[in-house]
Amino acid sequence: MDGLVAFAHRGGNYTLVVEVRSNGAPRFVRSGVYQLESCVARLRRSGEPDGGKIFIPMIVSPYLSPESRAICLDHDIAYLDLVGNARLAFDTVYIERAVAESPASETRSLRSIFSPKAAAILRAMLHEPGRAWHVADLAAQARASYGHVSNVRKALLAREWIEVGEDGVVLVQPDALLQTWRESYRRPVGELITGYTHLHGKQLDERLRGTLNPHPVRPRAICALHSAAQWLAPFGRSATHTFYADQPGAEALKEVLKLTHTARGANVVLLVPMDESLFHDATEPGPNVFCTNPIVTYLDLWTGSDRDREAAEHLAGEFFPWLN
Repeated sequence: MDGLVAFAHRGGNYTLVVEVRSNGAPRFVRSGVYQLESCVARLRRSGEPDGGKIFIPMIVSPYLSPESRAICLDHDIAYLDLVGNARLAFDTVYIERAVAESPASETRSLRSIFSPKAAAILRAMLHEPGRAWHVADLAAQARASYGHVSNVRKALLAREWIEVGEDGVVLVQPDALLQTWRESYRRPVGELITGYTHLHGKQLDERLRGTLNPHPVRPRAICALHSAAQWLAPFGRSATHTFYADQPGAEALKEVLKLTHTARGANVVLLVPMDESLFHDATEPGPNVFCTNPIVTYLDLWTGSDRDREAAEHLAGEFFPWLN
């Protein structure tokens, strides 16, 4: 308990029992809630002679996310943050205010969690939501350092998206993780190459089977966006063929697709991404056909047009039955 604020209302005596949390992430808010409940119980048992006081527990923090506010609501705890989110309900008083914007610090925190270095770790966990991971196993799977895995683990714990057990950490809220990620997601950055190919249908597919490859021993090239979705969960063909490739892979695709430069009407998009982990966990939905994995494909599509989002939702129905 960090403070008591006594006041009177309609002849009644009230006391706000305030707990201040410098970090308003769900994990820390939940511990604050339990501490408040224990403190209020002690105050009620103390049997102060003036009696008749009504104690109102309240959490105060610089910022309380919607998840943290939901925890307070579930436990009938008042709350207030410095952004402007607040709730206080007693007797005939009901005050509730929600601010849509999140502070810059929260935006920076999410960018850190969903950075390209962290993304490979998250994709590994989302691929097997029920699996228990040791730091060493997750580092090996995501090709990340132990230190970076530990930092991501701490961030996920603070948001209660994972739980720690005897066998390691388990992703217990994959839906919350992916829903938050898709709102913060930005498509990979890199060199963009566009052009036109006259190839289409089976002829195009056969040409690609000998060219696509995610491994570093050869030029790397994989299908992305709708070109990946048509192999993973067909929803309807797109007029544009999209690929992620390294520089040698882009050159190989130019040659195989007989790509020509055009000022208008380009139907091929090649991206040479800075994030090489996109190749590491590529999937092979058909013989010698390699695509961005379902998580990347879903996120790439979700950030696009309405039609792209419909394709993303269709893919989610096939691969992420746990996603609400």
